Amino acid sequence: MKRLLIACGIAAIAWILAEVLGGLFFLALGVRLWRYEIWPLFFAITSPVVWFLAFVLIMPLTVAFEKVAPLPGGTSRIFVQLLFLMVTGPVVEVILNDNLFRPLCGRPLYTYLVLPAFEGSSSLLSPFYYATLILHVPFTRRAFAALGDGGRPVFQTQNSD
Repeated sequence: MKRLLIACGIAAIAWILAEVLGGLFFLALGVRLWRYEIWPLFFAITSPVVWFLAFVLIMPLTVAFEKVAPLPGGTSRIFVQLLFLMVTGPVVEVILNDNLFRPLCGRPLYTYLVLPAFEGSSSLLSPFYYATLILHVPFTRRAFAALGDGGRPVFQTQNSD
């Protein structure tokens, strides 16, 4: 369980860094790609709500995918993981925004402003936003290697870990 919590934290940090730095970069160019409506921070380009969602969703969904669809080894592994993120991310964001936040809060968590789809709950660029989450894979491996476990998959445990 400790391994999963560490991996969730790393994935959430990767999300926060990619979203905030990417959002600020495009704002500096005069382009607002999205706007958070609920608890907005940093010029409304992020929200602690999405940070929590990143913590509780990215790694559990990734682990579930790896259990259901065993990944190939080598270089093709990273491409399968990348494809998973690029497909799953946009689907999950639409489901959450349209079926959780709009009904419960009366407004969306966020609205995409550039190439919006699904009434702003997604964007035609969303797969590329989610591709940046691949950053968590090498960081998770390095963190686990530093813990002395050789970077084994998150869901494999030794003893009561």
